[in-house]
Amino acid sequence: MRRPWLFTLLAAVLAISGVVALSSTQAEAQQSPRSAIYGGGPFYQDGQAVMNTLRASGFTTVILWSIHVHGNGDLYYNDILIVQNGRYVGDAGWPARLRTLKQAPTSVNRIEVSIGAWGVRDWETIAALISSGGTGPSSILYRNFQALKAATGADAINNDDESFYQVSPTAAFARMAAGLGYSKFTFAPYTNQSFWVNLKNNLGGAMVDRLYLQGYAGGTGNNPATWRQALGMTVDPGLWSRHGSGCSAGDSPATVESKMRSWRGSAGIVGGFMWLYDDMKACASQGNAAAYARAIRNGTS
Repeated sequence: MRRPWLFTLLAAVLAISGVVALSSTQAEAQQSPRSAIYGGGPFYQDGQAVMNTLRASGFTTVILWSIHVHGNGDLYYNDILIVQNGRYVGDAGWPARLRTLKQAPTSVNRIEVSIGAWGVRDWETIAALISSGGTGPSSILYRNFQALKAATGADAINNDDESFYQVSPTAAFARMAAGLGYSKFTFAPYTNQSFWVNLKNNLGGAMVDRLYLQGYAGGTGNNPATWRQALGMTVDPGLWSRHGSGCSAGDSPATVESKMRSWRGSAGIVGGFMWLYDDMKACASQGNAAAYARAIRNGTS
């Protein structure tokens, strides 16, 4: 008479344990390390296939690189005109494709639009447009970035300023963008730490929630720990995937995982990013998007 009762009790305990284990796994999935990927032309030109690749990749943030601002306020995605006179004029199918990025099943929960790059004057142009027209609802900056927001559904503006470094106009633009629904304003520095410190202090931590520190090209040798201390926030360092002649330059998924693990130990990082999807596509045999996302996840978890 006792054995059936014991077996019933044991089965109940195991069933409860299974539920607890499932809940724990779900909680870990919800708290998995964040990972971002920058991408250029393929994110616009490769149709639904690239959206599906990103959804299945494991990356949690997709950064559209790069939006360029022309002197008349026109917005280009790289060299393609997409916003003019307050209207989206790009590929009619792109907004709908972007919306699928967050549709389950997917790893993506955030989209950012990046402004700037090496060798361009986007932030200088933004400052000139603010000086001539302001940031109010009638200004060309306001109307065009409102149209961009509607088209992309972006959650944040990513500041890839590599030449201008002026706090006042940049902060004015960031506040305008926040009013348009870009709830966050993120940094992508490689140098000039004092500018980023001053801009962060001006905007506050509620608006600036990510610092994507470049650890490649001009940012090679950057120490996430010193940037974390200077800005008072966790740093998400980034590396350049395999690229170049013979795909021999840059980091493999294995070296990304190793470097991320080292930075987790020295700087307490909880995420990282990869530059650049375009190169991953060209060097797919050296590591695809899923392999790089997994490397970040393994290195920072």
